[in-house]
Amino acid sequence: MNFLAHYVVATRFLTPVEPLSAYVVGTALPDLLPLAERRVRLRPARVASVEIQTEFEAALAAGISAHLATDAAFHKTAAFALAEAEVSTLLAEAAFEGIRVRRFFVAHVLTEIVLDAALLRAGPALAGRFYGPFAAADFDLAVQWTEAVTGRALPHLPYVLARFAETQYLRHYAQDDGVATGLSNLCRRAGQDMFEGENFSRLVAVVAQAAEQMPKFVPALFSETAAGITTLHGEHGLYL
Repeated sequence: MNFLAHYVVATRFLTPVEPLSAYVVGTALPDLLPLAERRVRLRPARVASVEIQTEFEAALAAGISAHLATDAAFHKTAAFALAEAEVSTLLAEAAFEGIRVRRFFVAHVLTEIVLDAALLRAGPALAGRFYGPFAAADFDLAVQWTEAVTGRALPHLPYVLARFAETQYLRHYAQDDGVATGLSNLCRRAGQDMFEGENFSRLVAVVAQAAEQMPKFVPALFSETAAGITTLHGEHGLYL
């Protein structure tokens, strides 16, 4: 899942932990951390093993745990497999030319981004509900705790968090070309070619088709993910 979908699961299907600002940062942190340090990851066992000393740390850890549990469940759902297969077909039919990308990777990522786009278009206020508490968090405390968990200095993470809060680029997913730009930039960071010129126009057309189809998958994506979290963590979920 991408950022907005993670927020929806963490606040609608799980019980948020106060302070909400720390919790929301936690729901995004596993995907933001690699932007600061490419090889550093937050692992469930490590997060669970670290002693919690403050309410902020408890909320941050709960948000991270929600993210990791959601990803583990989401990627196993039948609904995600169906949505990803449909996006993969659209990419194959687009006939991109002279571009080096892995279709499996692009289909996987685009499915997740288009889910965010569909949620945003169905409820434009969603971006504000996510970015509001995120931007209000104490990023210094978040960085200090993440450094303790990972055992690594993270000098670039403060900038990544601040920049993410400042640009609010997820709002661009309200438009098809905003989704296409986000995917193209992600391909660049992953060492693949960007979509440019006619290939970008073809990608925008794929996004438009995928965004039109995504709403039919949304109910099952969330219900199956919630059921998967319960299966993995028991009927009381992660921290109820």
